[in-house]
Amino acid sequence: MSLPSVPLTFSAVDELGFAAARGLVGPTQMPNLYSPKQLGPLLEFLLLAEGGYLPPYAVSAWLVPNGAAPMIQAIHDNREQWLSPGNRRMGFIRAIRQGPNADSLFTSFLMDVQRAARDVAQLPGTTPGQLAAAMEELENNIHEHSDAAQTGLVAFRAARGIFEFVAADRGIGILTSLRKCPAYLGLSDCGAALESALKDGTSRFGSDSSRGHGFRPIFLGLANLQGSLRFRSGDHALLMDGTSPDLTTAQLAQKPPIDGFFASIRCLAGGSNLQQVG
Repeated sequence: MSLPSVPLTFSAVDELGFAAARGLVGPTQMPNLYSPKQLGPLLEFLLLAEGGYLPPYAVSAWLVPNGAAPMIQAIHDNREQWLSPGNRRMGFIRAIRQGPNADSLFTSFLMDVQRAARDVAQLPGTTPGQLAAAMEELENNIHEHSDAAQTGLVAFRAARGIFEFVAADRGIGILTSLRKCPAYLGLSDCGAALESALKDGTSRFGSDSSRGHGFRPIFLGLANLQGSLRFRSGDHALLMDGTSPDLTTAQLAQKPPIDGFFASIRCLAGGSNLQQVG
């Protein structure tokens, strides 16, 4: 008799990561089956699995993918780009793209992002463009800071009243990246590095480099919207919630270790719901 599935939330991902780190999961220690209903927890789960922080059978044995199955398969197949057939409400693109049309491919992807945010999620005014700009900046950060752009991707999902996007890589992480700049050698841990990295103007290239403004479009795009943000690197997360969230509302939390950098942003144009990913 199979177990009933429960929603794959960030809390569930954290619990699985901690349990795996302590050796508390295994073939004879079956957790719940998990059904993804939001993009962020799904991609963080996949990132943990790719990094070896979950058992190798975790994706096939613990997930009930439902509508997310085509995306999971496309990621597994190392596709450069994938968009949900027909409705283009969900998709991803790799940071590393092959061929002479790589730039135009990314431009087209960002146009799909804006259309989904405007027409499906029905986000108001300039918000779709601002969030697409935020995704572009996060993709640029993968190239500039991860030292492993071949592992990076950006993804989005739109539903009525909801827009989510994720940027992730399995590179050197925020702490190691910032410590390449002498000004940040004193950072004590990944939590302090996350707090520093999200401040406007912070960059491993230094305060005089005109870099480090990649997170500004996120906060601009979330003005007057209910937002939920999760930034992960190493063994910490920086979390924000609420209407027009910003760094004054941020909270640090200890989390299971993860490679690289992970950013998940979810915003609501109206009332919240838990539509199935797909």
